[in-house]
Amino acid sequence: MLDAKIEAILDTLSVAVFVVDNNQTIVFRNESAVSLFGTGIQGRKLAHYVPNKRCIRAVEDTIDGGDRARVDVRLQLVVPTTFAMTAVRVDPDVTRSDAMVVVSFEDVSHIQEAEQMRSDFVANVSHELRSPLTALYGFIETLQGPARADQQASDRFLYLMEKEAARMARLIDDLLSLSKLQSEEKYAPTTTVDLRPILERLSASLEPILEREETKVTLEIPEDLPKVVGVADELTQVFSNLIENAAKYSRNGAKVTVVAGVDSKEPDMVRVSVSDQGEGIAPEHIARLTERFYRIDKGRSRDKGGTGLGLAIVKHILMRHRGRLQIDSVLGEGSRFSVVVPRAL
Repeated sequence: MLDAKIEAILDTLSVAVFVVDNNQTIVFRNESAVSLFGTGIQGRKLAHYVPNKRCIRAVEDTIDGGDRARVDVRLQLVVPTTFAMTAVRVDPDVTRSDAMVVVSFEDVSHIQEAEQMRSDFVANVSHELRSPLTALYGFIETLQGPARADQQASDRFLYLMEKEAARMARLIDDLLSLSKLQSEEKYAPTTTVDLRPILERLSASLEPILEREETKVTLEIPEDLPKVVGVADELTQVFSNLIENAAKYSRNGAKVTVVAGVDSKEPDMVRVSVSDQGEGIAPEHIARLTERFYRIDKGRSRDKGGTGLGLAIVKHILMRHRGRLQIDSVLGEGSRFSVVVPRAL
């Protein structure tokens, strides 16, 4: 077994560390390993938590007296996570039967995510920014030329320029928000939130948008709605997005209904459903709605001020909250977006 001082040192490390014997049975795990893989680890085989043949083979080679091994491995934890696994013998001079190997798992997902985000930014954002920038250049040229002395045209173009600039600002804000969420989604919230006041405040704060869209919101929230585990600001962002979308894409004079309660099939979860009376969504679109920049009707979405990132943000917030988004829709009748999150115990 390991010396108590060594165990204390390993417990201070931010990377997950296991120590396995010659049969790859876990004889020690540090606190970081417990937080990633859960309790009850000690005494089990490493392969139970790391079902990756290259990883297990590298550890076996190290047990047999091989050099330090390093393997990149992608594991399905709460979200798919890539680790740099390193295996090294505790004492290289002992026989195989007495061998123990230290196996560490360093989370390198952020490196890959940064590369992917950079690629996405170039591919998607440049495309999204091109249209408003082209429009702005056109308006500026017109104001410098034919409309220089036309006050009425100047006022109209300045209004349109302000609208396009505001859309670019929203796009950048949403991208920053999405980036922050992706970096934090591995860490579940620990605080509790009362959803009822959040939904009531949103109904009041969205009143200008609701009036513009000639839409009414009806709340059906029980007084004894259980609290949920979450971050109030992030859940506010989720429901603001869903209620605003429902208002924008409903017919004029339609009603948006928000229903909350304990999930009938999962008593340990709370379900909040936002239903609209819009045109509905075709089945082939539903699975892709939470993709970045995916729009069913690009022109209409831009006219409504959408950035194409709202539902992607909702998805990542709910992943962090260990919840999910369920979308049901009937063409010609409307859609229902249901948020399911763990209730506080």
